[in-house]
Amino acid sequence: MVRKVRLTKSPDLKSQVQQLRSQFGDVINVTNAEWYSLFKDEIRNSIAIEGVFTNRQDLLDVLEHNKRTDKQKAAAILGYYEAASAMYEYANNQFKENEFMLRMADIKQIHTLLMRYEKDLGTYIGAIGDFRKNNIQVAQATFRPVDVFYVRQAMELFIKWFNENLKKKHYDGITLSAIAHVWFETIHPFSDGNGRVGRILLNYALIGQGLMNVAIKGVAKNEREQYYHVLEKADRSFEDIHRRIEGGKKIQPADLARSIRQEDVQPFVVMITGLLKEAINRLKGGKLTNLSQEALVPLRDLARVYDYSQDYLRNLINRGQLKAQKKGKLWYVRVRDLARYVEKAGKSAPHQ
Repeated sequence: MVRKVRLTKSPDLKSQVQQLRSQFGDVINVTNAEWYSLFKDEIRNSIAIEGVFTNRQDLLDVLEHNKRTDKQKAAAILGYYEAASAMYEYANNQFKENEFMLRMADIKQIHTLLMRYEKDLGTYIGAIGDFRKNNIQVAQATFRPVDVFYVRQAMELFIKWFNENLKKKHYDGITLSAIAHVWFETIHPFSDGNGRVGRILLNYALIGQGLMNVAIKGVAKNEREQYYHVLEKADRSFEDIHRRIEGGKKIQPADLARSIRQEDVQPFVVMITGLLKEAINRLKGGKLTNLSQEALVPLRDLARVYDYSQDYLRNLINRGQLKAQKKGKLWYVRVRDLARYVEKAGKSAPHQ
């Protein structure tokens, strides 16, 4: 009999996300101005944790204005945007169809999309979407990644454990997603990109269970240190599991209930819960999330919500790239027209 894991119960944030869905429709979409703003914050913070620092203008230049910037920054931004947006949309569809589960191919696809621009640039020399071929060390980490010969075995156990706990609901959605992130990071299955893949995987799991993505803060040094601190506490639960795998022990998901200790993982669960509350409150306070796509809105208001300058939008209007109507001295733009431009701009951003 499997012992049900007793962790501090996370608040019922899923019902709040469901309320947002019923009120505003598909909230996890770039056409939702507040969610898109949150998503850009996620990108900026996640790549900062890996040492790639950008400002809001860098993101706008790459994702929306088709401007060139530092090639490494552009590759990191575009890779994260494509991987996360594709996988979040996929998870959202799986949730709506009640078909969500985790597959090995899903994790490899995250890595493939994430690293393709860095592969083209030549800053990533490994195989995209494939597990590492060598043992690695993680700088300043307190854990030792799984030996290269046991990476696939560890990943297979991880996925089997995730899906079994997802089905049997041994954990609430936040806790399951948080533990999955920590375990993935301690396996460190790829030669590079594991941190970003793991954070996208965390959000993929949250969205697939009816929640929404969070932006783990990492721009400031103290924010990164806090993130590393709660991960280090949680890492300890998986050291024994990995050493047992390397020692040839046959482990089943049911054997892991006692290995994943509440005192180790709870600080990270608390962090993710707090970030999720912030994300939900941000969407609740959105000024335009409840507007009809057919609403005609002053240019200055849409510019503020979508983080564009009014001059840039006026140039789009003058070039015929954005439909608009002039009433008196003010330009008005239909919400759906700017939303379509934003989505198109994100998908058509050039390779750098």
